[in-house]
Amino acid sequence: MFDKASYETVLSNIDPERQELYSLCESQGVAITVMKPYGGGALLSAEASPFGAAMSVAQCLHYCLTRPGVATVLAGAVNKEELMEAVAYCDAGDAERDYAKLLSSCPAHPFTDKCMYCGHCAPCTAGIDIASVNKFADLCEAQHMVPETVREHYNVLSVKAGACVKCGQCETRCPFGVKIVEHMQKAVDIFGE
Repeated sequence: MFDKASYETVLSNIDPERQELYSLCESQGVAITVMKPYGGGALLSAEASPFGAAMSVAQCLHYCLTRPGVATVLAGAVNKEELMEAVAYCDAGDAERDYAKLLSSCPAHPFTDKCMYCGHCAPCTAGIDIASVNKFADLCEAQHMVPETVREHYNVLSVKAGACVKCGQCETRCPFGVKIVEHMQKAVDIFGE
């Protein structure tokens, strides 16, 4: 399911094997729950989006909910406004939910070098929780600062990014082509260890 070729197409496409699995789940009444419908917030920002265009909360949720077999979406929110936008999806009209025109005009984008915090890179030979380190670093970059709560979460990690021995084993397992060694250095630069 996590073949790199699956992520080298436009967002609106889906890997045929994944499509088959989703369709099978739908036909058997097996519900699928989607996580990270906003791509960690990147899809909501034209600057951060891999497609060069921002999607609305309603468009992101609708995209997820229109995939075969998907019954629920775990929509996170960074603030009250985002939470209210997610709730407003229930009353949104078809035009507000429509993502087709936006995605059809976006260039194809490979899903590479963007950590999805999936954990497929593990285990780290140095014991680093790579997904958590990347998540904390990404949160800081998105906010252009190091929030105290994020620093506290980073500080309780038993092994920090600075312990990276640059062996690259994690990179061979990453389905998204994340340059993990570089990301660990970025985290060291952000958190100082």
